[in-house]
Amino acid sequence: MEYKQPKSIIILTQWFPNWPDDRRFTYIYDSAVALGHRGVAVHVLVCRPYAPPLLGALAPDWARGHIEIAKFDGLASVTLIHYPALPGGLLKGCTSFIKVQRIVSALKLLARRCKAELIHAHTEGLALAASTAGQALGLPSVVTIHGLNTELNHVHAGDQPTRIGRALCDIDRVILVGDPLRPFFGTLVGRDDHFRVVYNGVRFPSGLTTGAILRDLRNVRFITVSNLEEGKGIDIALRALGTLRDQGHTGWNYTIVGDGAERAPLSELCVALGLTEFVTFVGAQSHDAVFKFLGEADIFLLPSYREAFGIAYLEAMVAGLLAVGVRGQGPEAFIVHGKTGFLVEPNSPTSLVDCIRDILAQPEIAQRIAASGAEIVRSEFTWDAHAQHLIEVYGELVG
Repeated sequence: MEYKQPKSIIILTQWFPNWPDDRRFTYIYDSAVALGHRGVAVHVLVCRPYAPPLLGALAPDWARGHIEIAKFDGLASVTLIHYPALPGGLLKGCTSFIKVQRIVSALKLLARRCKAELIHAHTEGLALAASTAGQALGLPSVVTIHGLNTELNHVHAGDQPTRIGRALCDIDRVILVGDPLRPFFGTLVGRDDHFRVVYNGVRFPSGLTTGAILRDLRNVRFITVSNLEEGKGIDIALRALGTLRDQGHTGWNYTIVGDGAERAPLSELCVALGLTEFVTFVGAQSHDAVFKFLGEADIFLLPSYREAFGIAYLEAMVAGLLAVGVRGQGPEAFIVHGKTGFLVEPNSPTSLVDCIRDILAQPEIAQRIAASGAEIVRSEFTWDAHAQHLIEVYGELVG
């Protein structure tokens, strides 16, 4: 089936890297560039809360730093606007109203200037602004939801779930990055007939080569690449590896790449489990540095029990590692247990221990599974394939 491809679109986002190799939110930039490679003129409107210079440290992590607009190739334009926000969510109702109006005004101005045919917002919090501007301009609007915002379930969230549910109901298409998001948002919105699932792709260095894993069972190299936050299951990985150590398996090391609020508690857990000589925290790293660490590892562990999709798994798999994820989560889109990787039960150090022991007992089989995983990523989870699926969704809406 052929779809009409829009010539010009606006991507609206609060999440955007400060430079192309910034580890944060590169998937939004990569998605936009992939659309550009397919002939779509992509104009990005980045909206961030305004923070006076002296109060910059109070801004959320995703809004800190300066966007180096001139460095982003492959895009028609990048525009940054700011909206008012007060620390601690003070007067949130008032500032949220002003925020939407500020964004809608900017969208109208940009849409007229670039002759946009569609508005594509990222994250559910921007759905209202996108649909409001779209309706005023006579343009279709879509929103991509990247994960489950736990604030929606927070007892103090007030009418936030209702407002977001209404906005998602009114928008023309809701794009989910993974199937695990459908039950929650389907219930929140009250319908899911306008939901579509479009998987993200993976960016990897040109000329990337992979070597054989598990060549030395006396020195097995585990690695995790992740934001260090609740739900990622890194504590589960530490407990599982602690059990292996207690069972006499000491020929291993574990590198944790990433940073976040859970770094201190995880470091304390390492001390409590007596694993400090086995575990190394290296902090957040650039995209190229991540692949360097991956190239020095055997097994990728991320028993995340709140994972909508999981680009980090794809990066590990395309680098030739054996990836271990969790049943019922986003990685089931590309990890077929025992064929392209392994899946364990959620919140279960015991299940992870059993999985690791099985892997180490049959390294040749694990090597073949890892090779199959790398092949499926290279063939089916490219950013170009992602862009084609997005264009198909757009084609349902543009005349």
